[in-house]
Amino acid sequence: MNFLKSFSIYTFASIIEKGIAFFLLPIFTFYLSTKDFGVLALITSIISFGLPLVTLGVQGAVSVAYFKGNRENYPSYFTSAIIPPFFVALFLILIIIIFQVPIENYLEVPIAWVMFIPLFCFLSFFNSSLLIDYQIKDQPTNYITFSLAGSILNIVFSLILVIIYKFGYQGRLLGQYASVCIFSVIAGYILYKKRKLLVRDVSWINIKDSLIFGLPLIPHIIGSLIINMSDRLFIDYFQGKEQLGIYNLAYVLGSAISILCAAFANAIIPFSYELFERNTYEAKLKVVKVYWMFIGLLIIAVFLVWLITPYIFMWFIDPKFATGIEFVIWITIGYFFQGMYLLFANIIFYLKKTKILFYLSFINVIINIGLNYYLISTFGTIGAAYATCISFVVFFITIAIYCHKLYPLPWLGFILKEKKL
Repeated sequence: MNFLKSFSIYTFASIIEKGIAFFLLPIFTFYLSTKDFGVLALITSIISFGLPLVTLGVQGAVSVAYFKGNRENYPSYFTSAIIPPFFVALFLILIIIIFQVPIENYLEVPIAWVMFIPLFCFLSFFNSSLLIDYQIKDQPTNYITFSLAGSILNIVFSLILVIIYKFGYQGRLLGQYASVCIFSVIAGYILYKKRKLLVRDVSWINIKDSLIFGLPLIPHIIGSLIINMSDRLFIDYFQGKEQLGIYNLAYVLGSAISILCAAFANAIIPFSYELFERNTYEAKLKVVKVYWMFIGLLIIAVFLVWLITPYIFMWFIDPKFATGIEFVIWITIGYFFQGMYLLFANIIFYLKKTKILFYLSFINVIINIGLNYYLISTFGTIGAAYATCISFVVFFITIAIYCHKLYPLPWLGFILKEKKL
């Protein structure tokens, strides 16, 4: 399947999936308080922070192993890569049990919701392992069928529990947890019976290789998550959970262009890796043309978000969240540069140069934490939006400079070629 067709399918699926979530967002604003939104933002941030700790960054190793390794070894590699996250999840559950009292007192959230997070992270990783296999084998139809089905069940459960049973933020969390559990069983059946990827041949060599690839990514992923999480923690500290709830709503709207980013990330791996393997000027030029297309789409998306945001708040959002409108555009610009980062991260993953991401992430985390502390304490909640935008810009610039030296691409190749003609 060619890139444009694959990208179109992924984009369509992302629009439906995210579109349903965005459609439900105004509904939840009428049934949940700003404090409920703040608690959900806190739990979601912890889940996002826990995911790389559990998954150990091995998903990328599976993709590279399929394209650059022995295909006969792929089932063993796939199964082996799942083993370490399972034991990490068990270890984190034990840690939470030991420190449950201080954790519950600090977060002001029932410990049961926190205790389930490591298992939720592992089950999410297990489900995403099936999606990765669909992705690298260029089967977007199977990918979106499984992904959308899980999202729809999540939303249905959440609506019932929040609107009908009035469970508040706990109903939303229960909807998420239950849907992931159900689909992990389905994923296990498909992986074992249909895909033949859960095998008994677990190899320490494969485990080691996946960890060598993935472990350097953990600081990078955690660094990105700290950027996404630190703003919420500082808002919670300086402004309170009500302001955190308003900011989180604006953040969801501002990150809407991540729909395109997710679709691009899914479609670009099989397309670009095959062309990188050829290592010719013409192959690189094809990749660059796709990159420019993606940049153009992101620019259009930023403009559209800026244009329609006032109307979204006017027609669909409860007035108690109205102050969040000024945060949206800064978050959107930040996500534009986060999307640009994907262009270069794709190259780094292919070349297995993931160690550099550790150093770049460390620097960016320091900058982000400093910005959040100063800007939120100085300007209030909007300071978090400023910090998010600046952090993503800095990270994009640094990775772009490094990647251009590591693996230069003919960014202006198609223009120069036309001039010659």
